[in-house]
Amino acid sequence: MDKTITIKPEMETSAFIEVFTAILPFILLVIIGVVVVVIVYTIKIVKHNLAGSKVTDQQWDIVKTDIKEIKKRLDRLEKGYK
Repeated sequence: MDKTITIKPEMETSAFIEVFTAILPFILLVIIGVVVVVIVYTIKIVKHNLAGSKVTDQQWDIVKTDIKEIKKRLDRLEKGYK
């Protein structure tokens, strides 16, 4: 005689839990994908801002040298009028 013992769970899982458990890996993949996209765009924005700051630094250097040249010209003109 074959006596098989089956243990019944105290509570049966609802359909929601089964569906949620089946969908959970896909939800996690979507979350990971969103995080990767956010990281990529953040890196692009930071690189763009750094490049922009380099350009503004170069422009300020050009402006400073122009100011120095104008001061030199003014000094020469003042010496010529004296």
